Amino acid sequence: MNHPIFKRTVWILVFAVLIYTAFVIWSDFRKNVDTLKAFPWKMLPVIIACVLVNFLIRELKWDYYRRAGGIEVPRFGSFLVFFSGYSMCISPGRVGELIKPFMYKQYFGHRMSKTIPLVLCERISDLLGMIVLAGVAATAFIAGLQREADQSSFSSRFIIGFLIFSAIFMAAGIYLARHRPMMEGLIGWIRRYKRLEKPAHKLSELYESTYPLLTVKNLLITTCLAVFSWSFECIALDIILQGVGAGHVTLGQATFIFCMATIFGGFLFFLPGGIGGFEVTMAMMLGYLAVPAFQAGPAVILIRFCTLFFGVALGFVFILITSARFHMAVKWDEFEKVEADPEAGPDA
Repeated sequence: MNHPIFKRTVWILVFAVLIYTAFVIWSDFRKNVDTLKAFPWKMLPVIIACVLVNFLIRELKWDYYRRAGGIEVPRFGSFLVFFSGYSMCISPGRVGELIKPFMYKQYFGHRMSKTIPLVLCERISDLLGMIVLAGVAATAFIAGLQREADQSSFSSRFIIGFLIFSAIFMAAGIYLARHRPMMEGLIGWIRRYKRLEKPAHKLSELYESTYPLLTVKNLLITTCLAVFSWSFECIALDIILQGVGAGHVTLGQATFIFCMATIFGGFLFFLPGGIGGFEVTMAMMLGYLAVPAFQAGPAVILIRFCTLFFGVALGFVFILITSARFHMAVKWDEFEKVEADPEAGPDA
């Protein structure tokens, strides 16, 4: 836990807390504090339970892809590694997601070129699930927009437009990945350049491992699992909104807001955990539903602490459990090299 990676994670958490604190003070310190004091904290276990259900169902989705990819790993060991992966979900550029393939290599001897596709497919299914949830809940959000606001029509068009863009972007990416001649031609074109020959070889290995996973059947099953799992965090947001006094926001509207904030934060891949993009998007959309800042701000902070930061803390607990279970600590120095140079992953 004294490794620079852990310390960097702690500093990111501290920075986020400082940003949230500054927001509370800047917007209206007294009203924000009053909102938090009035919050029914007895509902916190229910909120955390919803988040844990999401985590557990996502683990089933991960294990489905593991078995589809032919990765032979003890079931309990895979469970420990998956939850350990939450520790790195606030890493810049999402490279911390490589902790799971790295731990598969360290503890079970699997090459990272075979297990990195599990991470890619898991993220694809998560985004697809979010898009489906947002699409279903879009009409509820639009119906709740403030009719008297001049920006409401523009805002609704922009938000729905971004949702459509996200769906097209994902569909195009999956189509490209499934079009083997096109991908092989692209990799062959890259290989023409001597300096890119090694990265092209690694890309080819990754593609060969990813291609069998992106079948229609696998995508349908994992997207349905993602829709089911993420709906529980939407319920958690709805409970929080009721608790801060924004009772007029419906579950459908909360679902759309949570999904769109997550999708937007996901596209801002360079931000650790989507910090900044998620919060601004959610606060803005809550404002469109006439939720005052002294309710929106605490709601955003609470959902982030109950999901993202809770997940990070849980992930480090599972790293300790995994290290004890296999009598071997994570080799952070080696992982740091992989994190700094992901291309080195498959051969690490």
